[in-house]
Amino acid sequence: MRLSLLALLFASSGAFSWTTGSGTTGVAARPRPMETSALREIGARTYQQRCAACHGKHGDGRGWAAKSLPLRPRDFTAGVYKVRSTPTGSIPTDEDLFATISRGMHGTPMMSWRGLPEDERWSLVSQLKSFSVRFAQERPASSVAISREPEDESELLVEGARLWATVRCAACHGSGDGRGPSVALLKKDPSRQVNVRDLGRGEFLRGTSARDIYLTLRTGMDGTPMGSYADGLTPRETWALAAYVRSLIRPSTDR
Repeated sequence: MRLSLLALLFASSGAFSWTTGSGTTGVAARPRPMETSALREIGARTYQQRCAACHGKHGDGRGWAAKSLPLRPRDFTAGVYKVRSTPTGSIPTDEDLFATISRGMHGTPMMSWRGLPEDERWSLVSQLKSFSVRFAQERPASSVAISREPEDESELLVEGARLWATVRCAACHGSGDGRGPSVALLKKDPSRQVNVRDLGRGEFLRGTSARDIYLTLRTGMDGTPMGSYADGLTPRETWALAAYVRSLIRPSTDR
């Protein structure tokens, strides 16, 4: 019965529209409400109603539905997040958390909650932060700067294809299908669940725009083998690799 209710909840959220990168960017339309005890109470109640089934009532990723999901829900107590605007190793900004709640995590069971009022989504931000001491002890680093996207698309694609080989993206992602030679080794690590992305499906956690991919390449995905290329690639090279990655997305009829 519980799983049936969860499936119904997913189905009512917009026909799984969050899975392919469609929908909101997650930017708030109105100013953030003041942090008050009333807002925190709303966050605690909303979390238990909307999130605890997967993420657990204590935020440890051990909700009653967790074992039935294809991917392990985030353990909020660790304070480690894949999708951020901040450099690798930093906690996310409040705006990052709000965006993820609003946008969902594309290609995962984490749906978009953009149907909730913005104040309620901000209350969830406060609740998520309460699960990890990192948010009390650390401040998020400044968001990664995003340079202007070059306009010479054809040249970018050529450069991006070269960089794909140079920085060895194929070791994990193969030809873009997520079947590189290193995948077998990654899956042998019992301490974490590794899910190398099939880029051709266009199910990127943040989204499929060149800007989304650029930011992921610059920030990395903490808690996964996907590191940051901020120190290894120039901004232009990052745009080039982002353009090439985007070119690997297969037409919807082929996914």
